[in-house]
Amino acid sequence: MDLRALVAQAKTSQLFTAPILEEDTARFLGQYGAQVRDLARRDRAAGIRNVYFVGSGGSFASMWSGAYLMRRYSAIPAHAMLSYDVVWEEPKALGEDSVVFLASYSGGTEDTLAALQFAKNRRARTVALVRSPDTAIGRDADVTVSYGSTDLYGLPLAAVYLYALEHAHQEGWAAAGSVIDALYGLPPILGEAYRQTEGQGEELAREFLSSQMLYCLAGGVLSGLAYKMAVTVFMENLRVHAAFCDASEFRHGPAEMLERQKPDMFFLLGDDEARPMVERSLEVAQANGGHIARIDLQSFPGVHPLLAPFVLLIPLQWFVVYSALLRGITDLDERVFMGRRVLSTGGAMWP
Repeated sequence: MDLRALVAQAKTSQLFTAPILEEDTARFLGQYGAQVRDLARRDRAAGIRNVYFVGSGGSFASMWSGAYLMRRYSAIPAHAMLSYDVVWEEPKALGEDSVVFLASYSGGTEDTLAALQFAKNRRARTVALVRSPDTAIGRDADVTVSYGSTDLYGLPLAAVYLYALEHAHQEGWAAAGSVIDALYGLPPILGEAYRQTEGQGEELAREFLSSQMLYCLAGGVLSGLAYKMAVTVFMENLRVHAAFCDASEFRHGPAEMLERQKPDMFFLLGDDEARPMVERSLEVAQANGGHIARIDLQSFPGVHPLLAPFVLLIPLQWFVVYSALLRGITDLDERVFMGRRVLSTGGAMWP
């Protein structure tokens, strides 16, 4: 196996977005940044009462962060919901004074199409975050942000960050402007992280090559990324068992497995209020035989704590690329069930 040739090939895959993050993030912020911030101002002027951030799979992970920021820095209630949960739960508060963000890379996700129709029936204002405007979701939403990139996590994440931060700015949070500025200054940091973390990714891939179960733990602003990695990357792309666990919940039951198990565990450490608890959980797991990988924002000096998900994605992607290739999965975009109408209905290609 010519590993270097396979890595070079991987750089053109849809899974491995790290090579394009610097360029595509800069382009997206220039193209859509002002529009998204203006959308937040117009929504405020219209008197919206709540915001729903909706998606499935990796798209849900981005939307989780939008709701997190809105709840933390804005007085407007916000909710992150899986697409079909919107339809099944029928939130009573979702109505004509609501804004609903719907993220879908394909623009045709069965679940998110159903959520879009539900929101439109409730006369809510809908905002689509899609790769292409010429899709079912892109065409039917009231506002469409078509990011034109394979970066299905980072660019929708940037959109909801700008939207939430603009609300915070309008409500008088003094630091909002500096965080927005830091977000605009992020592209070269992403490029440098891509160039500097390949060795770490390969080393971790070799260290965890025999693992068939990977836990991913985080807290605070990094919980959405940890969910994404466990549920929509480790299982989907490495074809292994995986689970997300909030680091603060680890001591409420899961820690008991350490008495008989020596788990493989990835801990994502930010530089926010959640860090002490994540470190505490890591130390307990390590002291009791857990096999630990530490992905730490403090390895990237100067990055604003709220921007941790954008940066820590990159070493994790390098780990996944090398892990997949070393396990014999050489086509990173190939799926066995997804996109083959195995898990979808109603004519949708993607579940």
